[in-house]
Amino acid sequence: MYAYIIPVPAKPVKIRLSSEDRRERILRAALNVFAEAGFHGTTTKALAKAAGVSEALIFRHFPSKEVLYAALQEACCGMKSRDESERVMNLEPSTSTLVIMVHFFLGKMLRASKQTDEVEHELYRMMLNSYLEDGQFARQFMQHVAEDLIAKLEASVKAAEKAGDLVDCPVRPNLRAWFFEHFAAMLMLNQLSGKPIVDFKQSKTDQLEQATWFALLGLGLKAEAIRRYYNPKALALLAG
Repeated sequence: MYAYIIPVPAKPVKIRLSSEDRRERILRAALNVFAEAGFHGTTTKALAKAAGVSEALIFRHFPSKEVLYAALQEACCGMKSRDESERVMNLEPSTSTLVIMVHFFLGKMLRASKQTDEVEHELYRMMLNSYLEDGQFARQFMQHVAEDLIAKLEASVKAAEKAGDLVDCPVRPNLRAWFFEHFAAMLMLNQLSGKPIVDFKQSKTDQLEQATWFALLGLGLKAEAIRRYYNPKALALLAG
């Protein structure tokens, strides 16, 4: 006689998350839900389902939907840039830095949605929903943009002016920086759905180069200065 041993299925092992890990999971799920439905269209029931937890647990970490939304705002504004972004932002203000920043930022905005980091993609959608609602999230995030990107662009515009690389123009440096940011954001929105709303009938490489020239001229940089500092092939590695 042979003894047959029937294996007993192992019980699924439950991974016990720390309070901080569970909070992070809720925030990550909330980003997806708020990006999809906006603040007013999101329920705590939907948030709990997306996070795989109970509503009671949601409220244990965040007493209300408003508190959760505020925490998500703070988390998004504190997101660390990728290494190449940090390198660009650490450059000293100058004409060449202005050229590099414009090319790099536009490169990020012109990436296909499938090439964009999932969290970054959801952040863009959440920003759009905020614009359509009360703007609270967008205002707070733009304050972070003002202290970071806009400040560095403005400083570089002033450095370019000091170097004699700008045309005479009455538009203030900070407004030039903001108008550029809005232009870049519109290019991103044009393809947020995955399929461009307006087909420019150009490769991404050509679009990036054309958009960079347009933006730098709009910022007031002289054509000869652009030709001196702008090398698309050399900067392509930074565009990711």
